[in-house]
Amino acid sequence: MKNRAIAAILVLLLAVSLTGCAGNDGKTTGTTNAAAGQAKKLFPLRQATPTNFDEVMIASRLGFFEEEGIEIKNTGVLRGGASAIQTVTQGVNDIFNGHPPNVAQAILAGAKVKAVAPGQVDNPNTPHVAYLVKEDSPIKSLQDIVGKKVAQTSSTSVCQDGYLKMWLKQHHLPLNVEWVKLPNPGQQEQALRQGLVDVTTSHQPYSAVALKQGGLRQIATSYDIVKTPAGGLSIYGFSEKFIAEHPDVVRGFCKALAKVRPWINNHPKEAADIVAKEYKLDPDQVTSKMFEENSQIDPAAIELWFKIAEDVGLWKPGDIKPTDTYTNEFAPKQ
Repeated sequence: MKNRAIAAILVLLLAVSLTGCAGNDGKTTGTTNAAAGQAKKLFPLRQATPTNFDEVMIASRLGFFEEEGIEIKNTGVLRGGASAIQTVTQGVNDIFNGHPPNVAQAILAGAKVKAVAPGQVDNPNTPHVAYLVKEDSPIKSLQDIVGKKVAQTSSTSVCQDGYLKMWLKQHHLPLNVEWVKLPNPGQQEQALRQGLVDVTTSHQPYSAVALKQGGLRQIATSYDIVKTPAGGLSIYGFSEKFIAEHPDVVRGFCKALAKVRPWINNHPKEAADIVAKEYKLDPDQVTSKMFEENSQIDPAAIELWFKIAEDVGLWKPGDIKPTDTYTNEFAPKQ
């Protein structure tokens, strides 16, 4: 009898123990929940908080990064002339975005970085850069900008002052332009309305917003100058150290961007609505951009940017090769 009682107590204790480890469906959940928690854990990728029409932000809102086990973390808007590449080399961020010359200049300065994916491209209907003047301005074309104040939002670069310097040089006009740096997004258009500058080098979404608000007009675009989609090319990348340590994350990042770029091109209104909501803009005043649908970075496009950069004196020919700035190793197959 005594032995039977002890056995019964042991059975009861075992049953209670198993019940305590079970969920409502009667299945054990201790290790299962732990595994589920690990499965849901996303790799955090840090980037500077975007202020323009940004495909990473759109891909994040659509869940494309989550599908690749990645979570995008914004760390704050760039300040004081800092570049996205600088923050990557400093370990503040993981992702950088810029035009090919930005990457080349950073490498020449000692940065160990590499671009891995393409981004936007130029388009005559949704241009990379729009040159705006006041509606009543006597400036009718780019030929009239000599001697005028032209606003830009960063230091010397191909898509800020570079395109215009190239255009003036090609048309045998003096490089007599006063460049006015206004670092905050949207500040150029405000300065133009106030008469503080004569011309802007406006990027999306601010150029489209400014035009739809009225009082300004467009005298030319970057597409008028470069005449190819490659003239708007942006590229994304990481430090070489990050690439070596997290190749699967880099591959997933490239895959998510390869999904969102054609989605934006095919859903411009929906994409513009996402951007408008993010930046608290009127959806009717935001225009989408065009993006590279090829999963790889086009070597010919990089070479074009190198030629322009060398023509305007950003570095000397031979200082760096186009192939030093990028790799297509992580691009998904199409």
